[in-house]
Amino acid sequence: MKKVTYEEVAKIMTDLLTEFKPALGDIEFVVGISRGGLFPAMVAATAIVKPLVVAYIDKQDDVYFDRAEWIKGKKVLLVDDIVRTGKTMDKIKELLMGGGAASVVTLAPYCLETVGHHAPNYGRTIREDIIFPWDE
Repeated sequence: MKKVTYEEVAKIMTDLLTEFKPALGDIEFVVGISRGGLFPAMVAATAIVKPLVVAYIDKQDDVYFDRAEWIKGKKVLLVDDIVRTGKTMDKIKELLMGGGAASVVTLAPYCLETVGHHAPNYGRTIREDIIFPWDE
């Protein structure tokens, strides 16, 4: 597994946000998936100057999101740190759409190449898993 720093994550997020700026221009809210997605979501929300809210998924796959009224009718950017299977991102995306979001696009700075059709809309494909500073 490869270790990355906060600076490396911030750089790849900045690069992704620059590369996909036209496609992200109509985003109204950023939702970060706690815990790992909070730092990349903060970078995204700051860069595109949009509000940030948090979704949390526990070890039993129960999702907690207490700001559903804020995203009704809004175009949402859902951010996580890495997509390993796509299960977490898919579950929270479904919750946001069911809660009335107008649309949800997904972004993760890292996505394992084995994810296939569960890959985020925007991200970088990697072969080797990542160890983040917030996991140590």
